[in-house]
Parts: sequence; structure tokens; C-alpha cells
Amino acid sequence: RINTFEIELPPLRVRVSDIPLLAEHFFRRYRPGTPDDATIFADDALEALQKYAWPGNVRELANVVEHSAILAESLPITREDLPRHFDSRRSRPKGLGPMTLRELEQIAIQEALERHEGSKAKAAAELGVSLKTLYNKLNQNAALGKSA
Repeated sequence: RINTFEIELPPLRVRVSDIPLLAEHFFRRYRPGTPDDATIFADDALEALQKYAWPGNVRELANVVEHSAILAESLPITREDLPRHFDSRRSRPKGLGPMTLRELEQIAIQEALERHEGSKAKAAAELGVSLKTLYNKLNQNAALGKSA
């Protein structure tokens, strides 16, 4: 049996302080030979990375850093070096007022479905849940008269 124990790791959006370390790790993987003392990310880029909600978790962060590592002409990477769509996506909501967990869940599901053009399998994979769980959530929301 391969799965002898489970490690539960909170989503990246909850571990904001891990983002700079992970981003630097991925950058050095994509650009080996970068001097150890090099400043890789400017403050504005780190701020943007830390404000983003990361629905794709660490894989999405790795993709964003890879994109920046390939296209950035020089260091440090600035906000402008991040993917073009990065700023236009929804960052962590601020000032929306209190929300229930169910409301936040609905928003996450709806946005994942929109990003994947209605593909429930892809949305479930992005959200880190099984397809059955996604269908259950959709049915719960429908029963409550909500659309998500």
C-alpha cells in the first residue's frame, strides 16, 4: 500500500507567508545559476503574489513564476513581469463584508467553472475536490436556490 499516512496542508491562500519562499524556489529551478545574493522579486511583485487568492494552489504559483522567469529581461521581477492576466483576476476579496463559508465556497466554485468553461471535472481538480463532491456542492446550492 502506497498511502500509509496523509499530510494535510492548508491551501496556499492561507499560507501567505510561504509565497515568497516558494516563488524564489521555483524561480531558481527555472533559472539555475541565478546568484544566491540576487534579489529575485521586487516588492510590488511579491505584494501582488501575496494578495492573489491562488485557486490553483502551488501549481498555479509555479506556473506564474515559470512564466516570469522565462519572459523577464532582468532582475528583480516586477509586477509588470507577472503574466498579463494576473492583475485582472480576482485577488483575495477585501472590503466585501462578512461572508459565510458557504458563500465563499459558492464564489470559488462559480469562478472555477467559469475559468474552465463549465467543465466540472477540471473545476473539481482545480478546487482539490472529487467530482462527486463538486456535484454534491452544486446540488446543495441549487436546493438553497443559489446558482453556483
